[in-house]
Amino acid sequence: MGEGLLVADEHEHLVFLNPKGERVLGMGPTDEPVSRWPMHYGLYLPDQVTLYPSELLPMSRALRGEAVSRAEVFLRNASRPAGTWLHVSSSPVLDGAGRVRGGVSVVSDVTDFKRAEDAAREGAEKYRSLYNSTPVMMQSIDPRGRLISVSDYWLSTLGYERAEVLGRESVEFLTPESRRYAREVVLPAYFKTGWCRDVPYQIVKKGGEVIDVLLSAIVERDTSGKMVRSLAVLNDVTERKRTAEALQESEQRLRAILDNAPTVFFLLDTQERFLFVNREWERLFHRTRQQVAGKTVFDVFPPDIAETLHAANQDIVQSRVPVQREERLLHDDGIHVHLTQKFPLLDANGVAYALCGIATDITQRKRMEVSQQFLAEASRELVASLDLETTLQRVAELAVALLAELCVFFMRTDGVGLRPVAVADRSPARAASVREFLRSHPLDPNAHHGPARVLATGESEVSEASQGLWDSQALPEELSALQDRPSLGVPLQARGRTLGVLYLLSPEPGRTYAPEELTLTEEIGRRAAFAIDNAQLYCSAQESIRARDEFLSIASHELKTPLTSMRLRVQQMESVLLMGTRPLSTERMTRMLEVFEDQLQRLSNLADHLLDVSRVHEKRLDLRMDELDLVTVARHMAGHVEESLQKAGCEFELVAPEPVWGRWDRLRMEQVMLNLLTNAMKYGAGRPIRMEVAMHAGRARLIVEDHGMGVPFESQTRIFERFERAASLNYGGLGLGLFITRRIVEAHGGSIRVESEPGHGAKFIVELPPHMA
Repeated sequence: MGEGLLVADEHEHLVFLNPKGERVLGMGPTDEPVSRWPMHYGLYLPDQVTLYPSELLPMSRALRGEAVSRAEVFLRNASRPAGTWLHVSSSPVLDGAGRVRGGVSVVSDVTDFKRAEDAAREGAEKYRSLYNSTPVMMQSIDPRGRLISVSDYWLSTLGYERAEVLGRESVEFLTPESRRYAREVVLPAYFKTGWCRDVPYQIVKKGGEVIDVLLSAIVERDTSGKMVRSLAVLNDVTERKRTAEALQESEQRLRAILDNAPTVFFLLDTQERFLFVNREWERLFHRTRQQVAGKTVFDVFPPDIAETLHAANQDIVQSRVPVQREERLLHDDGIHVHLTQKFPLLDANGVAYALCGIATDITQRKRMEVSQQFLAEASRELVASLDLETTLQRVAELAVALLAELCVFFMRTDGVGLRPVAVADRSPARAASVREFLRSHPLDPNAHHGPARVLATGESEVSEASQGLWDSQALPEELSALQDRPSLGVPLQARGRTLGVLYLLSPEPGRTYAPEELTLTEEIGRRAAFAIDNAQLYCSAQESIRARDEFLSIASHELKTPLTSMRLRVQQMESVLLMGTRPLSTERMTRMLEVFEDQLQRLSNLADHLLDVSRVHEKRLDLRMDELDLVTVARHMAGHVEESLQKAGCEFELVAPEPVWGRWDRLRMEQVMLNLLTNAMKYGAGRPIRMEVAMHAGRARLIVEDHGMGVPFESQTRIFERFERAASLNYGGLGLGLFITRRIVEAHGGSIRVESEPGHGAKFIVELPPHMA
């Protein structure tokens, strides 16, 4: 029948049963563990009554590392009711570290062989009949090693006819290597001892195919002890050998997989001595597997780390429970966090004989988690309040805890440059000293490094030293520890504007900020910038609401004033007409009509201003560009306001030495001059007014200068906005003239500004390009 082949893994599970094995056992594969095979397959001791003890079963012994040869087992089950005699040979399958990975059993049906032995004792004829019919390879040789008989199964297996082989040396059918081994080693010992067992040979079939066999033989002697012949049994183990080779190849593939895996893999014995480490382990810890083989964790890692690993390993071995835990291990660039899965390897009795570990470096992931948590906390702080300095101070404190020794938020301030609005340090006392030092020692706006450069370029800067933050020579003793630390500065940008700078000093002298830290800081800078921008927009909106409310109040007053005046004149006329006592004189009627005309003009001017504001706001300010002389326009407007200047008591001087030609909208230029002159008469009444028109640096320049109350410094930008005035409500008007003027000038591609000191008048300067781009 041939040989059956069974393969079990280290957990006692059947993983392979060849077809011959199924025929031998009379049953197919099973999920039952090895310990239950006697009951499942019907395996008995040679007494044919007692079930074979599971611990003595050849496969069980192989899984414990023992090799078992030709154990005799009696098989009886539903498929084999009469019973079958088996010879079972088992051996363990070991990995490169000598660890048992499974077991292989070769099962031979020797029922017929036993019967042949019995028949041989009963008579030679029965012996020869059994010899020829036994379904195993058998052969007999004479004292000279020549074949004198072979079984039919021998012939059918190798493909020969009996006449082709009898009389030839048995070694002729072996491969050259096996032939040499037989002649030089096996046969001399065999003829001397009279027996051999499981000698590995390779036999060549007639067709050239090579098979592997195990040969067992015994010498038959006569009464004088002289060899008569030899009887040998050859077991075909080709399939079993292939299986063993496949297991070995599988082990090599597994080793290759582990060696090329990006994760760390290691194997320890119960004494925590290294049995195996893969290449990733070797790369990280700079030791080869040969160097660490047999060494403990205390030989490989620093004492504090080794002690922690030892305690964890012992718990796993004792509890026999797999564990997943985070472990801190020393790498070249510092401590890394590994997510390690450790599990014990158990033998057939459930006893741990090794500890396997698979570790993945999750340091980057942990950093990402910390970064995300930091961003979440910072974002909560940034949206919690519109009090910028308090909010930025809290964010700076969060940044110090994670990223920096010192964190400073600088804000761009008109006329001041960068102003520190939030300062946090790992030493709160030192933070106060830094804040005071930065306030008393403003940053150099022309510095080539540090916050000033970040503000100027709008680009982040990573430096090996804190250049541009302060003058090291002026640094007080309590801040000397911060000198020359690596620094990181990022711009605070929102809607295309740089609002300030976030500046950090490294918590470790000499350690420059890493790219991922730059990315994180830039992200918090973006979020802080949007928070700042939103707060400024909110303040601007509040200011716009205030200006709107003030405008409505002013507009109400300005509109009521001419209406009230006209109502009084109408009441006077009505009173005279009703009384009928005396008709109105022509002179009195003329004065009343002049009042009506003045007030109606005033209402018309107010309506025109409101209409211009609407057009400017909706960008519907139409310009009719013509080639004109701005001096001619100025002289015309001087004549137009001559009477108003006299009423205001203002001496007027026009300085226009030569023509100033360009393409402008004449009516809008007149409106600009009128608004500026009206403004000068309003706030400089009774004092001289000067208007100058000239070319300057290739541009037309218009200057209107008064000697009135002047414009406060903080209002010099605001007065060009809608509904804004530099003076109190005692001065009439809607606060729209300068706003409209600015928009008209800008529509021509020009600019307007004011130069003034309170109490010393104001000079409004308009610059226009001769031709729009």
